[in-house]
Amino acid sequence: MTAKIPGLPISSDELRALFDYLDRENPEPCTHTFKETAEFLAAKSLPVEPMLNWLGNNGAGCDCEVIFNTDARWGEQVGR
Repeated sequence: MTAKIPGLPISSDELRALFDYLDRENPEPCTHTFKETAEFLAAKSLPVEPMLNWLGNNGAGCDCEVIFNTDARWGEQVGR
């Protein structure tokens, strides 16, 4: 069972899917933007801007920081 994460604009399962996607084998090098994160969210019809704001407030400034900072903080709580 996953815990409710304060202010998270998507479900815990969707956040885990984002972490899994960004942490896949052989990803493109980080462009130091949220390019892949935004593309993932848009493809899943998830709220892009609210989620990017949430990620920024939780240690991420780009795609690789979603894994290095935000996943490190919240990954276990979403089942990673």
